[in-house]
Amino acid sequence: MAYGVLLMSEVVAEGREEVREVARPGQGGIVSSYREVVSRVQVCGLILLTFASFFPRLFHYEEYMFFVLFTVAVGASWLDGRTVWVRTPLDLPFFLLVVWILVTIPFATDPAYSFAEWRKLVTQMLVFYWALLVVRRYGDGATRRQILAAVVIGTVALSLYALVDFVQRNGSLMDRQVRAWAPSSDSNWLTTYLVIGIPLVVSAGLAIRTNWRRLAYFVVVLGPTLLTQVFSYMRAGWLALVFQGIAFALFIGRRRLILWVLGCCLAGVLGLLTLSQVGYQKDTVHPLSLNIRLGVWKQALEEIMAHPLVGIGYGNDTFVTRFKDLVETDPNPLLHISKSGPHNTFLMLAMGSGIPALIFMVWMLVSAVRMLLHGASQVPDERSYVFLIGIAVMIVGFATRNCFDYMFAGSLAYLFWILVATGLAESMKKSESLAA
Repeated sequence: MAYGVLLMSEVVAEGREEVREVARPGQGGIVSSYREVVSRVQVCGLILLTFASFFPRLFHYEEYMFFVLFTVAVGASWLDGRTVWVRTPLDLPFFLLVVWILVTIPFATDPAYSFAEWRKLVTQMLVFYWALLVVRRYGDGATRRQILAAVVIGTVALSLYALVDFVQRNGSLMDRQVRAWAPSSDSNWLTTYLVIGIPLVVSAGLAIRTNWRRLAYFVVVLGPTLLTQVFSYMRAGWLALVFQGIAFALFIGRRRLILWVLGCCLAGVLGLLTLSQVGYQKDTVHPLSLNIRLGVWKQALEEIMAHPLVGIGYGNDTFVTRFKDLVETDPNPLLHISKSGPHNTFLMLAMGSGIPALIFMVWMLVSAVRMLLHGASQVPDERSYVFLIGIAVMIVGFATRNCFDYMFAGSLAYLFWILVATGLAESMKKSESLAA
């Protein structure tokens, strides 16, 4: 966290120097001053939204702030005669996803609810393109570091809060009845925040050039975040970290590292099984939760097979509406989890809007990872390289986490799209500078 504060102070100082240079008399007058104000407001707003996304209670304020900033960006672009849209490889799959879901809404179980959920997806799309615009048009060399600092500080602040709260609620290694959780949310949200944040925390650490400082950073900053992930007792979060480790090894070409990740994973599983035999963490290794999910996923797959093209309605709660009578009357405990939806974002999407919607979503995520890796292969500096790799690893972990719960919502979705946009903008900038 100290590193994040130091990083933020350095980039803010750089920003002040740039403001002084732009504000010199005789270099643009009123137009130059207006553009500088818009630039600083947009960049500062983006950084503030990034940090605020770690606190779900602030989400409605985030929405208001975003729409104000988006309106200002559109207005400024119109006055300057410039387009708001920044083209990326995600444009086609993102557009097709949004349009296809809209087309399927008339066939939904509850069209009004599905339309309301569709509007949230459109807002996420606007967040992505706005963040991309801000980094590309108004950002400078310090913007990426400012956003990274906001993520590091937010992740560590969340981890420290969760650890203190975990201890105060008498959490222990004995069982998972008490779990670490995020403020104004729960363990599901906490573990997802950590899945998003940990790759960026690691990226910031790898960018430190001095070995002893890097070691100190990993102990002081990365240590608490990993410990918090353990005490969240969310197995989906642990699995996401495993997949992130494998993805990291593949992305940097260190295939031997995969063996280390799998070895640590195997040791962890064997350790849990051993502990369960002597009375520790019995609930953690119990298959009930997995069996419940398998039962619900089977129901979702049956609906997908019955409605493969247009689905039964976009939105996580459509599952609840569809099986309301069955859930309330059937004594089978495997069905009662349906009250929380299908527990899989991708199944929810395919069940709600058809298989084409799932294809568009996967296409979009794969395109983002491919572009980030392509950009990482071209950047000349190590800091940009580890940042782009970190964003790509984050996408893999976030997708894995969404295979077990619907977490593509609210401030989590805002944070995800802001980081993806920042990574793509960085990748595009480096590619263009090399081409020039």
